[in-house]
Amino acid sequence: MNKETIESLLIQVTGPDVTVQEVRPIGGGNTSRAFAVKSSKGNFFIKTNRAGLVDMFEKEVRNLELLRKAVPQNIPEVVGYGTVDHVSYFILKLIEPGKRMADFWEDFGRTLAEVHKVHSTSFGLEYDNYIGALPQSNKQHANWVDFFVEERIWPQARKAEKVLGTEIISMIDKLSVRLPDLLTQSKPALLHGDLWSGNFTLNQKGTVCFVDPASYFGNREIEIAFTKLFGGFEDEFYEAYKEVLPLDKGFFDTRVDIYNLYPLLVHVNLFGGWYIASVRETLKRFV
Repeated sequence: MNKETIESLLIQVTGPDVTVQEVRPIGGGNTSRAFAVKSSKGNFFIKTNRAGLVDMFEKEVRNLELLRKAVPQNIPEVVGYGTVDHVSYFILKLIEPGKRMADFWEDFGRTLAEVHKVHSTSFGLEYDNYIGALPQSNKQHANWVDFFVEERIWPQARKAEKVLGTEIISMIDKLSVRLPDLLTQSKPALLHGDLWSGNFTLNQKGTVCFVDPASYFGNREIEIAFTKLFGGFEDEFYEAYKEVLPLDKGFFDTRVDIYNLYPLLVHVNLFGGWYIASVRETLKRFV
């Protein structure tokens, strides 16, 4: 997307008296094209995609607004979203990172705990959304295990059934039966939903800024498990989190791997490859 197209888009959103001074592509996204834009009306982060995918941007805005109610200082400012000239767009105020605080990881742990203190009466959400490019069902349930099995594990397993094969599908079926004895119950807590190192950055104060959420209300253990999947966060993060919201015994030894079946299955559907073997190895621990 060239400078003139970006300028035309900003004119639609911010008004006619805007001039784009610089457009810099940002890599790393798997779904949309992203740009950092300097303009006469400020600096913006812009994502674009096909017009038919504007629903993804609408749900991202709604997710960010949910999180903003809990930790407003840790959420980027939304400028707008919509479609123009067969292109869907999503615009944030560009985050200008400050110097990382000395106790960044401790503050991060406490901040996430504040998000998890927001509760609902049921697991799920009143609307479905997306995890990466994949639809994410948030049909509401009174029971956490039912939600995890029916709205997290099986939708992804069925989508990947051909590449997973009958052996793995059978193992998932057996694990599903065992889960009421393996998982703990909890209050439905507000979750970021896709929390790994690529989905947070620094804000101007040098504290955490959450981006790209796939939010819903769930057992907060699944969120902490996700942070461990790709190398994990610093130990200070977990210690600070547990000081605010302790974790039940057995989480790190057992339940982390069970919960991470969900993002592993998501990655099977997005990328295939070695994630299939990771799903199989995890299942072998329990069935």
